[in-house]
Order: sequence, then structure tokens, then C-alpha cells
Amino acid sequence: PRFAEAMAAGEVAELEPGDVLFYPALWWHNVEGIGDFTAMINYWWNTSPAFMDTPQNTLLHAMLSLRDRPEPEKQAWKALFDYYIFGPADQPAAHLPEGAQGNLGPLDELKARRLRALLLNKLNR
Repeated sequence: PRFAEAMAAGEVAELEPGDVLFYPALWWHNVEGIGDFTAMINYWWNTSPAFMDTPQNTLLHAMLSLRDRPEPEKQAWKALFDYYIFGPADQPAAHLPEGAQGNLGPLDELKARRLRALLLNKLNR
């Protein structure tokens, strides 16, 4: 909705045949083909393990479950996300022995499967 403002602050890169442009994940961009024939290839490089879910799914679920709640409730959820998700990964379980960390411990393939099953069960209610 504020494309003109973004363009004023943006940078332009005009590429020639064989050129490559790399930009980090989540950088907003606009692509415009200016020749008679243009071919572009997009490749999403992901270093996360394959068992992890995509943040896009989390965003969609947050729209479904959080976006339209009252502001004080949203702020409380934001604080929980800041602590459990966006803070140091080892902080929430630091006080627990490894065997008692459950979902708070490091994520592996088995734990991801269990979390996914739990979430699917709750979504299919």
C-alpha cells in the first residue's frame, strides 16, 4: 500500500545476462523485466532442518487465532512469544533437567512430529 514510499527508499539493480542478485530472506523486493524476453529463476535457500514447519504457516495460524483478539490479550500473547519464541532458545527450559524439558527442549524430528500431531488434533476439533 505504500509502494511509492518504499521505492523512494529502495535501491535499483539492473542485471545483465548471467548476473545473479542475492538478498537475505524476508527482504521485500520488486522485480521488473525491461527487455523483450526475460527469464528469472528464484531459489529459496533454507538451512533449517526439513522437519521444521514454515513460519508462513505460523503466520496464517496467528491470523486465525490472535489477530482479532482484544489489544490487552494480544499484548499478553506478544510477551509469551517474546519469551518462548523470540528470546534465547534455551531460556524457557534452563531451570529444568533435560529429561523434563518436553516441548521446551531442543527441537528434533520426533518432537516436531509430536507437536505437529498435537496441533493437527487441536485444529481438527
